[in-house]
Amino acid sequence: MLLASMRIGFLLTALVASIHVAAAPRFWTLADVELDDASHATGYFSYDDATMMVSSWNIRVGYFPYVFVPPFTYVPGNSVIAVSQPFGAAAPTFVFSAAIDAPDVGGWPGFDVRRLQIAPLTALDGSNATVSLDTSLTKEAIPSLGPTRARSLRAGSLTLTPVPSPAVVARVDEFYNPTLRHYFITADDAEKQALDTGVHPGWQRTGESFKAYARGSSTGASINPVCRYYSPASIETEQGSFAGFDSHFFSADAAECVTVFRRFANWIWELEDDNAFQIALPDRLSGACPGGTVPVYRLWNQRVDSNHRYTTSAATKADMLAAGYVAEGYGADGVAMCAVQ
Repeated sequence: MLLASMRIGFLLTALVASIHVAAAPRFWTLADVELDDASHATGYFSYDDATMMVSSWNIRVGYFPYVFVPPFTYVPGNSVIAVSQPFGAAAPTFVFSAAIDAPDVGGWPGFDVRRLQIAPLTALDGSNATVSLDTSLTKEAIPSLGPTRARSLRAGSLTLTPVPSPAVVARVDEFYNPTLRHYFITADDAEKQALDTGVHPGWQRTGESFKAYARGSSTGASINPVCRYYSPASIETEQGSFAGFDSHFFSADAAECVTVFRRFANWIWELEDDNAFQIALPDRLSGACPGGTVPVYRLWNQRVDSNHRYTTSAATKADMLAAGYVAEGYGADGVAMCAVQ
């Protein structure tokens, strides 16, 4: 009788354990994922195999040189996810799609689509901590550029991540260079120290800042990566040297980031980072920010040495407008981003 009870107890324990394994949402990290153009994909996504739901993702793919497509970070704010598993298939397939409504530039289609497909070879039920990817099905494609515009997987796997990536708040500090009369923002602590200690001379803190999220953070549906472009003081080309702006430009709008890349990359503006930090976007029509955030205004100096100032202060915005700057952004107030409150 005791042995029978022990057997029943063991079976119940095993059943409960198997149910737990099948029902728990887990974070999966892309490990050593290399595409056939030698670029890489990094990041993570969460997956609940009981509901076949992905609730969070932050996946970056590198520059696509063959079709002049910039690096891109898929997050809930700029992409959607579809999960499918045909009957009899060993594992689901995940397709992350980003629709980028950029204007026509130099023959490039205005409406652009990026699609990242990830196909594990075995189920993501937690029974294996490392799952290989199907090299024939895992790929990134640019359907709007034609069926041949795709790159496939060379190698890589998914690794079970025991602790979800947190939403890390980052402070974006503002600096000013009185000689250039330029403003600059950064969320990078090492870069702040370099500016403070004169490694990059001439810069001083203004005392203004706003809060965003660090790259890679697990965040909500309105959060987008911020691209960062730089125009050097002198631009060297085959035709000679040209004066640049010695200035930076930031945007959380994927369409705007792509437009700058297509018009000016490797010329006036160089893409320094496609994910300098992460922040919410306002409503594109009204400029209204989501709850728990405050507007970040973008103001342009209207000078040949193009430079922008980003501020959450209505008083600062008014001062800059009085000094000849113009507001850029969404809605009547020119809201470019929405900072963490």
